[in-house]
This record gives sequence, C-alpha cells and structure tokens, in this order.
Amino acid sequence: MLFLSQTQSEFRQRMRELVAREIAPIAQEIEAQSAFPQAAYEAFAREKLFCLAMPKEYGGRGADATTLALMVETIATASPSAALLVFPSNAVLRTIAITGSREQKKRLFGELKNGDKPLAFCLTEPDYGSDAASIQTKAEPAEGGYALTGSKVFITLGPHARYYLTFARTGPGPKAGGISAFLVDRQAPGLSFGHMEKKMGLHGSITSQMFLDKVFVPVEMRLWGEGEGWRVLADVANPMRVWGAAAMALGTAQGVLQACLRHAAARRLFSQQAVAFALAEMEMQTEACRSLIYRVCGLVDEHAASARQIESMVSMAKCFASDTAMKVADLASTVLGTEMARAEHPVAQLFKVAKGIQIFDGSNQIQRLIIARNLANPEKEKY
Repeated sequence: MLFLSQTQSEFRQRMRELVAREIAPIAQEIEAQSAFPQAAYEAFAREKLFCLAMPKEYGGRGADATTLALMVETIATASPSAALLVFPSNAVLRTIAITGSREQKKRLFGELKNGDKPLAFCLTEPDYGSDAASIQTKAEPAEGGYALTGSKVFITLGPHARYYLTFARTGPGPKAGGISAFLVDRQAPGLSFGHMEKKMGLHGSITSQMFLDKVFVPVEMRLWGEGEGWRVLADVANPMRVWGAAAMALGTAQGVLQACLRHAAARRLFSQQAVAFALAEMEMQTEACRSLIYRVCGLVDEHAASARQIESMVSMAKCFASDTAMKVADLASTVLGTEMARAEHPVAQLFKVAKGIQIFDGSNQIQRLIIARNLANPEKEKY
C-alpha cells in the first residue's frame, strides 16, 4: 500500500478515471498501429499533462517525482505507448526548471503553460548509445549562438515535439567534458527527421532518427554553461528513469496482471494450482517493484540521499522494474495458454513492451554497471 498525500491520492484517482474513459477503450488500437496517438494526445492536452512538472509560479502544477510516477504508471497500465507521450515532455520541463535561468524559464514556460506542446529528449546517436559520453554531434560557434550538425536516433515523439533537449559536443573533450545541452526549436532550418522506426513493440509511440544540418541555436537556448551538458544529463535528467521508464514498466506489469486476473476469473482457473501460483508470483513481483519505485521517488522528492546514492537507486528501480515487467509478462503464458501466441492479444503486445523497456532509457546492462561502480566506491553516509 502506498502512503500518498491527499493531493497525490486525488490525482491518482483523476488519472484512473481519465485512463478508463479516454485511453483504455482505444489502448489496443494505439499499441497495434504505427501511428501518432492523436486521441490520447488530445486527452492529455486537455488535462495539461504535458506541463505537469512545470513550476506553479509559471502556471504548471509543480508535480514531484511521485506524482509523475503515478501519472506514467496509470497510463501505462492501459497503454505504455500513450505514457511515452507525456514522459519525455515532463523530463525536459523538469530539466528546464532546474537548469534554466529566470529569463529562460519565463520565456519557455510562458509558451508551454497551455500544456499542449510535447517536448523530446535527444541523446543517442547511431554509433553511441550506451557510450553516451562519446557522442559526435557538434555545436560550432556561430554569431549569437551555435550551429549544430550531426544525427540522433530513437527519438521518442519524432517530428511531433515543440522543442528537443539535444546534447552536442562544443569542445574536444575529455569525453563528457566537451558536451553542452541545447533546446532546439522544431521550426529551425536544417532540422529534419527520418522514417519512423519499426519497433517490436510500442507501435503507438513514434520513434525516428533526427538530422541536424547546421541548425542554428541561439546562445540563450543553451542550458547551463558551455561544457556542462553532462552535468545536466547526469545530475538533473537522470532521476527521470525512476518516474519514467521504471513507472512505465510497473504499469506494464500491472496491466499484464489485471488482464490475467480477468481471464482467470472468466474461465474459473483459480483452482488450478499452476495458474494460482503464477498469479501469486506476478502479484508479489509487481508489489515489490511498486515499493522500490515509490521509495526512490520519495528519496528524489525529499533530497534524502546524495547524488551518487540517488544514481544507484534510480538505476536499481529502472533495472528491477523492467526485469519485473518481463518476468510478469512471461508468467502470463501459464495463465493465458495459447492466447499468448496471438500477436493481437493485449498481453502479447505488453510482452514486447516489457522487453523494449529493458533496452531503452539506458539498457539494464548499463544500469547494473552503474550500480556496481558505485558499490566499488562506497560513500560513508547510508540511505
């Protein structure tokens, strides 16, 4: 059982009602079709979910990590692809809220406060995924700003965002030391997008390559100083994994469990020991996952641990949650039997989603490397 504030509990209830009314009836269509989920976008825009993390003083709701996790988990229970509409947008908003100057926040939040403009996160390149510190997209000095040249891959939202938080190299390095963070305008000349990626799952989430051909970015659209992009990524953006990918994996696991419970009840399968044991295991794994995720969200919200400890806990949450979603989806075959072999079955679709979450937003192998690295260099304080 989660210990939520009254405000958080009320928000979760509103989200459940929204998802039941607007998303669940079209969830299977969203997950099966490779198209931008326009109906989901419109529903979320009406609720201003694209600016949930914007500080209250600028017209947003100032949502903390726990509230954002509740949003992502609840949407993902019905449609993980729909959750990917609002997850990157709020990650970028939180980054601007922390790193932006007063002038940047006033201007950008003034434009975004209506809550109808998605935002995208652009880091991965064709040859640099896990080794993000080696990215090669260049930001060369230009009058009044920078000219960005290079390419990015697996950009969630593709061409449908308003701004793109883009990491590019402004100096020779050492690796991370030469990276800066920029907000690229969708309308900037020289910015273009490739074809939509054909993924094994998450078909309703548009993912494409992004090309930058001397795209001009004014200096006032750089976050923090030149060469401080890695700090933006590691110290500011990294916690998004717990309320983003981890919460999305939790919602996926919950969605699988709920579908299996409905199937077992309709066919009176609870008396079959193999089915009962599978359902019990799915419930235990999902609840353990939920406890870890919201504990880490609490640490982030309360600033109750050091940066290194938060980094490890966030990696644990992302890794454990997506592994849990995969285990739960695998156990579903015991309950559903041959139904799992049907490509159009909702749980078969969620099975592919679970595998995808193990890979994206920092593969689980990389999360284990982070955890192990920090174990090898422990801090004195405990969390």
